[in-house]
Amino acid sequence: MANQDPQPEQYEVVAVFDSTASGDSILTNINTFQANNEIVRIYGMRINITDNAATPANLNPQTTDNCDFTVTITSGSANVPSNGFRMRPTWVSNTRQINFASPILVMFKSPFQVTITANQAIGAGANGRIVTLELMSEIGIQKVAC
Repeated sequence: MANQDPQPEQYEVVAVFDSTASGDSILTNINTFQANNEIVRIYGMRINITDNAATPANLNPQTTDNCDFTVTITSGSANVPSNGFRMRPTWVSNTRQINFASPILVMFKSPFQVTITANQAIGAGANGRIVTLELMSEIGIQKVAC
């Protein structure tokens, strides 16, 4: 297969919340494996929340409790966008996808992190939740004006 410029990439974040308090968060570092002359652009993400039972089941977004989470994306030293955003409205939508107005840029050797925070407590008797994010992106060579 020939190299493409830009090349499509997909990054996946999986966070498992078992009997957790409101405000608990899981931080995931993502390695982009880009070269020093490449840049990663993230255009959007898909969201899915499932039950953390012995056989995970898809949940009905309209009727399920304990599915309110906040996502914060950090590229470099800044949060992008500057505030975290709730996942439930996107998860309830038909597409379960959010497209960013402008891409999130990840430069070479810049830390890239996703933090998922529970906005509700999940009791010990209830099944936990598995939150899955798929970041839709591309990696390409930086263009330099000469």
